[in-house]
Amino acid sequence: MIFISSVRLRFIASNLAKQCKNTIKFNKISSKNLFQLAIDGPAASGKSSTARIAAQRLKFEYIDSGAMYRVVTLAALRQNLSPLSLDDASKITYLAATSHIFLHTIFNPPPISHTSSSKPSLPQTLVYLNGEDVTHEIRSQEITKNISGIASNPDVRQVLVEKQRALANGIYDYEGENSSFKLDTLRKSPKGIVMDGRDVGTVVLPNADLKIFVTASARVRAIRRYKELQQQQSTTKKPLIDFNKVLEDLEKRDKSDYERKISPLKKADDAVLLDTSDMSVMEQADNIIELVLKRAKEKNFDL
Repeated sequence: MIFISSVRLRFIASNLAKQCKNTIKFNKISSKNLFQLAIDGPAASGKSSTARIAAQRLKFEYIDSGAMYRVVTLAALRQNLSPLSLDDASKITYLAATSHIFLHTIFNPPPISHTSSSKPSLPQTLVYLNGEDVTHEIRSQEITKNISGIASNPDVRQVLVEKQRALANGIYDYEGENSSFKLDTLRKSPKGIVMDGRDVGTVVLPNADLKIFVTASARVRAIRRYKELQQQQSTTKKPLIDFNKVLEDLEKRDKSDYERKISPLKKADDAVLLDTSDMSVMEQADNIIELVLKRAKEKNFDL
C-alpha cells in the first residue's frame, strides 16, 4: 500500500476541483443574489420532503446534495470501483470531477399512478448522470450500503462542494447535447435556493441566509423510512422488509455520519433546531417557511 500525505491529498483534490470547473459544461440561469436556505439533519428526519415543499411554495430552486453523493456512488460501482478502497480513491475522485450531475425538481407532478388519491404528489427530484436519468437507481439498497465510503472520501467531498456551491449560485451542470432533459424547462428566475444535506450549513454554505437543523428520534425516523420502503415494494414486488433491520441500518448510518472525520453531521452554531418527531411534513414546511419569511424581512430580501 502506498502512503500519501494529507498535504498531497489536498493538492490532488484541489487540482481535481479545478479540473471539474474546466471540463464540465455549466449553464448560468440566474446571476442575481439568491436567498440561501441550508437544511441539515440525519437520515429520514424529513428534511428532503420538507425542503421540496418549502421550495415549491417559496418559488426557490431545490438542491438535494445527498443525491450527488449517491450519483458518484453509482458511477463508481458501474466502474467496479470500491468506495472503501484506498487504491480506488483517486479514480473515484476523478469520476466525481468529470461526471455531469444534473438535478431538477418537478414541483407539481401528477398523482402517483398506483394510488387512488387525486391529490398531487409531493415534489419529485429527477437526477441525471451524464444525461441519463438515474433518479430511481440511486435510491437502491446497493447504493445506500456503499455511500458511506464515498461520503468519507475528502477529495470527493471537495469536488462535490464546489459543484454544490455553483448550484447555490444559480449555475447548473448539464450534458447539453446528449441529455434527455430539456434545459428550458428550468425556472428562469428563482428567488432563492433550498439545499439539504448533512454539512450544508457547516461546510457547503457557511454564510447561508438561514440554517435549519432538522431532527427526530431514531424510532420515528425508522418508521418513516420503513413506510417509504413499503410503498416502493408495492410497485416492485420485492420481498418484505423487516422494521428492526431498517432501524439497525439507520442507527449505523447515524453513527457513520456523526463520527466521520471529514465534514461530520452536526448542527451549525447559528442554525435553528427543528424537532420534527411530532410534526407532519406540511407542519414542518409551515415552520420553515415562517422562519424564511422572517429572516428575509430582516435581510431586506424581496420574496
